[in-house]
Amino acid sequence: MSESHSMLVAANEKQLAGDARWALALRVASSKGFAKAAHLRELLLYLVKRTLTAPGVEITEQEIGCQVLGRRQDYDTQSDNIVRVQIRHLRQKLEEYFATEGGTEPLVLTVPKGSRVPHFEIRSEPEVKTVHSDPAVVVETAPARSLRSRIPRFVQVALPGSVLVLAAFLIGRVSVRQDAANQALANPGSNSPLWSRLFTPAELTTIVIADSSFALLQDTLRSALTLDEYTKGGLRKLIEAEPDERLKTILRDMSTRQHTSLADATISSKLRVIGKQAGGRVTVRYSRHMGVRDFAAGNFIIIGSKRGVPWVELFEQDLNFRLKHIGPDWRFGFANLNPQAGESASYSTMVPPNTPTESYATVAFVPNTARTGDVLLLDGLMMEATEAAGEFCMGGGLNRLLAEKLHFTTSDKLPYFEVLLKIRVVSGAPHNVEVVAWRRPAIL
Repeated sequence: MSESHSMLVAANEKQLAGDARWALALRVASSKGFAKAAHLRELLLYLVKRTLTAPGVEITEQEIGCQVLGRRQDYDTQSDNIVRVQIRHLRQKLEEYFATEGGTEPLVLTVPKGSRVPHFEIRSEPEVKTVHSDPAVVVETAPARSLRSRIPRFVQVALPGSVLVLAAFLIGRVSVRQDAANQALANPGSNSPLWSRLFTPAELTTIVIADSSFALLQDTLRSALTLDEYTKGGLRKLIEAEPDERLKTILRDMSTRQHTSLADATISSKLRVIGKQAGGRVTVRYSRHMGVRDFAAGNFIIIGSKRGVPWVELFEQDLNFRLKHIGPDWRFGFANLNPQAGESASYSTMVPPNTPTESYATVAFVPNTARTGDVLLLDGLMMEATEAAGEFCMGGGLNRLLAEKLHFTTSDKLPYFEVLLKIRVVSGAPHNVEVVAWRRPAIL
């Protein structure tokens, strides 16, 4: 192991403490299959650590050769294929581990062919007739409880309603009750032409769930970060610039947590059921684990706004309704770039006294970045609005819109579209979803 590799390990151990993916990598590295494979063990830990601490930043073959395998800085990767050979051996070792010693691991670690980036996926579980676990389990570890006692009150207030610990996904506890799954499949929206486009045996469909920790930290710091800043450590720089040392420590801890929203958990669980019934291959990935290149192949369903899923930025060029910072009170809304008759220039959440909250969401169907697959964007101004967007697609609302507004028939190819929804929120649940506007984007 090189000196710089050792420094990387030491510097990031604290950052990875409590991360279920890092804990899995350590278990794999200490397994019997890796006991006599020191190079593969070091390679595995380096790749995982590098991916978790610098998501979205490319891991080059040159870097691996120098940092892990002892090659000189100027070595020629064309004539020396040691990295490719070792990664191929690593894939084989990982397959062996999860087929034998790690056969009960709820999370599976792979390094896909053609990639050097580790991929974490929830293990597919066999169907059971009854699921006794609660459909939304909140897991709070001891470090999280300790942290809460030190977080300022304004941050504590934001936590319960906006985040669900992703560990619930990783241990396989977040699932839809069997009756809820059956209800989803019996719903007319389950047979939508949208699903026949998004869920196919030939293409992998990736459901991307929001990085709610990132959204919460932006709220705390009153800073809206771009996708470029998300992938290049912009949040870390903001945290380190915080003058209050006590708050800085808390923010550092918060930045290592992997939270998503209850809406994302609920919608993704139902979509997995629909996808499976449609014969598709479906995986769920956390926003922080994605990279730019991922969105060039396959189909995607992105749940959440760009505040929690900055990757939405990749598709904004095709959108008319875009999330913007509106007003001086850190309020966000959808900007209507080209208002038509009767439409407003922007739409934001309203909380009138003694009446239900009114919020908005968008549903957009656009191509992936390489125009080789399709992407569904479910974007709400608040958690309940995002949930409403998902239910609009899974219920009969989308089918009615396609037929009545977009004049779609089953003999047509499903067009790309964008819909703005108005939602009344009553007692923390979406109610009375109304279509406000729609567009047929001109996809080049």
